[in-house]
Amino acid sequence: MMVDIALINPRGRFELAEELNFISPPLGLAYLAAVLRMEGYKVKIVDAMAERLEIGEVLKKIKDCFLVGITATTPLFKRSLEYVREIKKAFPEKFVILGGVHVTYRPAEGLREADAVCIGEGEKTIVEVAERVESGRSLEGVRGIWWRKDKKIVRNLPREPIFDLDALPFPAFDLLPLNKYSFMERRLEEFPMITSRGCPFSCLYCVSSKFFGRRYRSRSAENVVEEMKWLEDEFNAKHIAFSDDTFTLSKKRVESICEKIKEEGVDLTWSCASRADTIDRELVRIMKRAGCTRMYFGVESASERILNFYRKKLDIKAVERAIRICKEEGIETVCSFIIGAPDESEEEMKRTLKLAMKLDPDYAQFSILTPYPGTELYEIAEKENLLITKNYEDYTAGKPVMRNAHLSPERIKEFLNYCYMKFYARPKYLFKMVSSKNFKLVYSIIKRLLLPKNVFSQSIAEKLG
Repeated sequence: MMVDIALINPRGRFELAEELNFISPPLGLAYLAAVLRMEGYKVKIVDAMAERLEIGEVLKKIKDCFLVGITATTPLFKRSLEYVREIKKAFPEKFVILGGVHVTYRPAEGLREADAVCIGEGEKTIVEVAERVESGRSLEGVRGIWWRKDKKIVRNLPREPIFDLDALPFPAFDLLPLNKYSFMERRLEEFPMITSRGCPFSCLYCVSSKFFGRRYRSRSAENVVEEMKWLEDEFNAKHIAFSDDTFTLSKKRVESICEKIKEEGVDLTWSCASRADTIDRELVRIMKRAGCTRMYFGVESASERILNFYRKKLDIKAVERAIRICKEEGIETVCSFIIGAPDESEEEMKRTLKLAMKLDPDYAQFSILTPYPGTELYEIAEKENLLITKNYEDYTAGKPVMRNAHLSPERIKEFLNYCYMKFYARPKYLFKMVSSKNFKLVYSIIKRLLLPKNVFSQSIAEKLG
């Protein structure tokens, strides 16, 4: 079938994701494909990550189109540029545009290879670019892009955010290789879903409030539940993963969504991300009755000093209360923790690990503070000469890329591994995972923690413990 536009999700190198067989649909590309199709274009999504395609296989899939869009996240940015080079070598006439958070804040880097980069939200921009490229017209005046004209960079005006999110079509999941998405060798029954954009908070390490704006924009309860029903009917969805930064930001809206779920008889479970200070027992009970089974909380640190540096504005007592309520009401909890702030001491990192053990969530995610381009943290790291490397492939939150005043990068990486070992290798926790028949996760934990390359000497364990 002839295709007008191809959208590519590049293949990266994420060992843990491949080991756990954890591959999720690229929701952003599915939205772009949906709006383009709504405007009459024939669109193809090439998910090289999910299908584990080499560049040669990608080239075969895009040979018929006139426009190619490529996702460019920070750790995948180098790969994205490689894709552009290979596409231009094979098909010099094709117009290639990069999009995503990274090129929004590093557009000139993207224009080293691509014809244009999309700045910010792309749904309206990609349609206008497609219309201009197809008709051979100039990109002058297309808001939301930087582009190259006669080897010079042209900076068009920014585009306003999309305020009426209900007007967007549902993501084009039918264009994705759904049989390739899975977690722990289970085929995809869990679908991601976004019900709002914009974040009123200003955490130092997060780019969301800049990329989507600080003004909170949300879809109506009717529109949200309509998509849930559609996913259940069309794709046999069993679980919805609400991917909003803070799904529970508006208690009234959550209550409306839950009420609509019950009213429409939607038989799906769902999970969401929350801030500990945005929930109470009454809300958790309402969510539970409407199908909520899991909540994600960004705890980040046990140190008030470090939380203040992050501008997290979070009380640890509120976290403890929220986790306790969820456990008592039968909601699984996932907590994230960050180590490696520029002036964070080893003692403060130990306190964060102890807090993780005390909270005892069902799952814990530990990461190293990473200054992604576009964040205020990156600006500070550049200004104070804290960056160890600008090799974006290392910006995975699993490797130190920023100097710490007290610990070496190797030491911080050791501590990260130790956090995972200490939390997940507990006999009590492993027994719980085996009891829940989560054998794949147990195997992965044991493999990653006990193989020689991950074993810590007794002296290191004693020192860290």
